[in-house]
Amino acid sequence: MNSTDPKSTGSMIDFDQLQSACDGDTTLMRELMDMYFNQADQIMTGLKEAVRGADVPGVDHFSHKLAGSSLACGLSLIVPPLRSMEMGAKAGHLDGAETSLAEAAESLETLRQAVKDYLKQLPS
Repeated sequence: MNSTDPKSTGSMIDFDQLQSACDGDTTLMRELMDMYFNQADQIMTGLKEAVRGADVPGVDHFSHKLAGSSLACGLSLIVPPLRSMEMGAKAGHLDGAETSLAEAAESLETLRQAVKDYLKQLPS
C-alpha cells in the first residue's frame, strides 16, 4: 500500500472534509493547503523551540494550535502526537514530548506528500 495514495490515506486525511471546507473549489483548496503547510511549518518551529527549552506553556499553545487547524482541514494523522504533547503540558510536564515531536514532524511530511499527490489529481 502506498501511503501517499489518496485511496489509502484512510484516517490520515479526510478529503471529503477538506473539499467541503473549500466548497469544492479546487483553487481555494490549493490556497488553503499552501497556507496550512506554511503555518504548520512555522508552528512546528515554535513547538520544537518550546520542547527543547522545556517551555510547558509554549508546548501547550503550539500543539493545541496545530492540532486545531489540522482537524479543521481534515488532516488528522498529525493530531495524536500533538494531543499527547498538549495533554502532558496541561498536566505540567513534557514527558515523551521529544518522541511526540518527532512523530508530529514525520506525520506532517507524510501529510504534505499525500496532499500534494491528491491535488495533482484535481483539475486546475
